[in-house]
Amino acid sequence: MLQVPIQPGHKTYRAKRSRNPGTAYRQRFQDKTRMNWLQNIIILVIGFLLSQILIAARTHLRLIGYLLGHSRTTTGGLLSATLFLSYGLSVFFSNTVVVLAMLPVVRKLMAVFKNVENRKVLAALFYCALIFGANTGGMASMTGSPLNIFAVGFAELNEVPGAEHLTFFSWLMVGVPLTSVLILAGRWILLANTPADLEPSVQPALHRTGSLLSKKPLVFFIGNMILIFALSAIQFLFTPGPLVSALNIIDLSFIVYLLIFLFFSFIFPRKAATARNALKNFIFLMLFLFALPVILVSKTLEQLEKRLHIPSRKACTILDRFLLDMINFFWKRLFGETFSSLSIYNFNSVLSINRIMLEIPWFGLLLMSFSALLLWLIISVGDNPATPDIDGWLFMIFQNFSGWLTSSANNPAFLFGIMGISTIFATEIFNNTTVLLVLSPAILNVQAAFPSEQLLLLLLVTVAASGAFMSPVATPVNALAFGGLEKLSIKTILKLGFFMNLIAALLMSAGFLLLSYFL
Repeated sequence: MLQVPIQPGHKTYRAKRSRNPGTAYRQRFQDKTRMNWLQNIIILVIGFLLSQILIAARTHLRLIGYLLGHSRTTTGGLLSATLFLSYGLSVFFSNTVVVLAMLPVVRKLMAVFKNVENRKVLAALFYCALIFGANTGGMASMTGSPLNIFAVGFAELNEVPGAEHLTFFSWLMVGVPLTSVLILAGRWILLANTPADLEPSVQPALHRTGSLLSKKPLVFFIGNMILIFALSAIQFLFTPGPLVSALNIIDLSFIVYLLIFLFFSFIFPRKAATARNALKNFIFLMLFLFALPVILVSKTLEQLEKRLHIPSRKACTILDRFLLDMINFFWKRLFGETFSSLSIYNFNSVLSINRIMLEIPWFGLLLMSFSALLLWLIISVGDNPATPDIDGWLFMIFQNFSGWLTSSANNPAFLFGIMGISTIFATEIFNNTTVLLVLSPAILNVQAAFPSEQLLLLLLVTVAASGAFMSPVATPVNALAFGGLEKLSIKTILKLGFFMNLIAALLMSAGFLLLSYFL
């Protein structure tokens, strides 16, 4: 058992919490777990759709044009704009979605630099600004990174003490202050390593693009964020009792909110609000949802030919033609019209479901699938199939490490510091998903010295796994940004990423250690 000296203001206890709580407590815990999962999934879906609405309205491009037209255009200013925009968006949207939306913005910003000799350093600086912002913003909220959702689910499934208090609101209350310090540190690193000879030459056309910054999408976005924040705050502060089955008034409000959002995004007509137009939007949505498996295969084959030069264009063309003929077969009989292409935009609705499907980074998903397969193979090496538990070599190495760490640590500062630093740099070798999957079960073996220790360690490992800024394949954010920008200076990336790693590890470890004194 980990012995922690009693310190002023630090709550300690010696006995590990029983894993066999009473029936009433377990039922309340399970009900709250289901409610939290429901709300988190709804927030994630709405956040993704909000990002698609902003992209469809070209708000992100208009915003960067506005910044170029209304501020002093310097290298530091453009890097800071990239950094803070990607950070702010990643607080509310999944950071991988933010990178996809921000890549056109970054290319546009780099276009203002003319006659720059060291383009590799310039590209590396903008790459670092993008991933520093997106990864850091992903730490700030529960929906900012898929790892956060996994950590919450893992904590609730294993009934880790305090897991029932993890909500979108409570995560923000801790995540935003910590990451605000980290993002300022990232800006200092970027500006301190920006060569003096990198001077932008602003094109007049770029100023004109920002002259008309549409306020409606921004007001719509801010209004939805305030609503999500308010509902989550009420859930966290008051915890209303169940109203229908295990669902309380906040859960029902989230469900109604999602249904209304889906209706106005895909079904409600943009122009003539007639029943026929609403029916057309509904049929359009259903046809492409049923076509999703064929689209997945077709786009994967297309990316294999484009990226890996595997001849598959003929098969891709046959699948697209077959799918278009099938959709036209139903559409013509229902409405007397035909589509000329699968990529046709449905201007009758706010969002066109087929355009969202076709613009998904299918090659990135293919790489993630390959990484998942590789992860499974790594974890399975040395695993004994006769035992129900995973006992592969990689798991045993990390479990032995955690056992040594907990037995050697004589104060929380050492434990939290080593876990933060080792997680970030281990993520550079493997990837963040692998590290979190392997370390999470090991944390359950930690003999808690104070009630919230296991939960805080799990959250520390989760955010630290998103704080790998060196390797291009450490996180999905890094991989997408690295693939979307050309001719990067690897030396600059490693140098800046190393400093950011150290600051992130120390800051997150200190932040969670300080938090342990108040829980």
